Amino acid sequence: MPDGHQHSSRDEAPDGFVPTMHVRPFEHFAGPFYERAVDDGIELGFRVRDRHLNATGACHGGVLATFADIQGYALKKLLDLAVATPTITLSVDYLAPARDGDWVLGRPQLVKQTGKMLFFQSLCSAGEETVLRVNGIYRLTRAELAGPNRF
Repeated sequence: MPDGHQHSSRDEAPDGFVPTMHVRPFEHFAGPFYERAVDDGIELGFRVRDRHLNATGACHGGVLATFADIQGYALKKLLDLAVATPTITLSVDYLAPARDGDWVLGRPQLVKQTGKMLFFQSLCSAGEETVLRVNGIYRLTRAELAGPNRF
């Protein structure tokens, strides 16, 4: 398509993506979100649907912020960390709108890991257009201290 966006009438994910597991009910409500392993990392994505749109017809910033935040889950999985990762800081720059039918794709990248913190960044796109720039810091917490059913 000339606008660089991929459109579909369903939530279906591109080949190789599977539903994210071990996310909390809110993330399921905001999604569904999908993941797939790639050669040197992990990708997350979701299909923008009518339920995600704000009054201007673009994906609501809260949905995009939730998508940005769960990238910590994907990074933790990639790094094989058996810890909880509460968010300390999450910075989201909204660069362009994502529209109904767009597949929004993020690929979190580790910036730095210390004994207690995980720093990451991600550029998220819809088609060829970058829609979000994300920077996050997560605290690495022993899972048993984070409470039941934490990821």
